[in-house]
This record gives sequence, C-alpha cells and structure tokens, in this order.
Amino acid sequence: MTDDYYSPHPRILLSRPMLIAGQLGCGARMVGRTLAARTGLPFIDVDRRVEHETGTSLADLVARIGVAAVARRTRNVLEASALERPAAVVVLDAAWPSRDARSLFGRRMEFVHLERPSGYLLARIEKEIHRGGRWLLGERPFTFRTADDLAPLREVRSDLLSAATVRYDAGEQHAHEIVDGLLESLEAVFGAHAL
Repeated sequence: MTDDYYSPHPRILLSRPMLIAGQLGCGARMVGRTLAARTGLPFIDVDRRVEHETGTSLADLVARIGVAAVARRTRNVLEASALERPAAVVVLDAAWPSRDARSLFGRRMEFVHLERPSGYLLARIEKEIHRGGRWLLGERPFTFRTADDLAPLREVRSDLLSAATVRYDAGEQHAHEIVDGLLESLEAVFGAHAL
C-alpha cells in the first residue's frame, strides 16, 4: 500500500481494530508500531495505556494490586480500544486480560496471533524479563533454556491466542518483513480500505 517507512496521514482504514499479540517475546509491539507507522493507522499499546492510566509501571502495579486486577484493567483498555474510531492497530504485550475477554476478540477485533518458533522466543525472553517483566514468571525461577521451559508461560496465553482470527507464522522474520506480509492481506483479510 505504501513504500514509505512513516506515513503521517492514514493511507488505509480498517473496518475493525486489528489486535496483534503472541507469546512473550514474539515482537508484537515492534510489528504493531511498524504497521502503524507505514500506514498512518492509529496505534494503541495496551501496556502503555494501563501504565498511563495508573501512573505506574506494570511491574509496580502487579506488586500493588495483583495480576487479576491488572487483567481487569487490560480488558477495560481493550474494550475501549475496540470502540475507538478510526479503528487502530492494537498491541497486547505483557499485560493480558483474563479468559473472559476471549469473546471480545472475535466479536469486535480482528485478532492476529503472531507465531514464533520456540528458539526465537527463548532468545528474546531474557530481554523481556530484564526489561521489567520478571513479574510474569510469578514464583517460577528464570530457567528458560529449552522449549519445555516455555510451557508454563505458553499455557497462560494459549486459550486467548486460540481465539485469533488470523495466525501469522512469522518464523524468524524481522518486523518489516512481517508488516509487508500483513499489508499484502489487509484488504482481503481485515476489511481494509485504501484512502
């Protein structure tokens, strides 16, 4: 749709918000930002919205009010994002809603599950943990060396990720390559309209 890296004005409109998410370390935030920059679509980072609304980091918020309360706040941000116009690119990163949000995804948002191989996730997960995501582990020690070590984290997100309307096998692709692939299918899959 565009060869420009950054487009200050929308070049396309989405019929519904596009939610991009995946397992911890999948790079959803970079893909979402890149897609928004190249198309001019509004961008919503759920983690940053929760932090902005509460005036504190996710890690501090979890320590103060608990994971369940953060999940409720995350759902509220997602519900509000689904109603914003024009429809935006929405990224779900560290903060996750509880399972009751599953129906919201299919009804009000196009949900892209950004799939990555275990080796990719393992290589990136240490950065995520050191970036302030240690709270995601709960009481589990930081011992991510094999795909089996990822199983407890995968289980937390697997039910919600199964609600995805689109599964995008990103392999080891860079965010720019993923966005190229998404742009090719925006009109057909996501009901996008060029302006």
